[in-house]
Amino acid sequence: MFVGRENELKILNRVFLSKRQESVLIYGRRRIGKTELIKKAIEDFDGEYIYC
Repeated sequence: MFVGRENELKILNRVFLSKRQESVLIYGRRRIGKTELIKKAIEDFDGEYIYC
């Protein structure tokens, strides 16, 4: 289940849709859902992306 990250997903979506070249850094303590946040953002995004 993925709950409570709507603001972060909106920010990532805005970056994904930007016409500018932008980078994103996601950091935090271990086991708080950083990877799941990225996976969910990519799943919701309909476009080209590179997963590194």
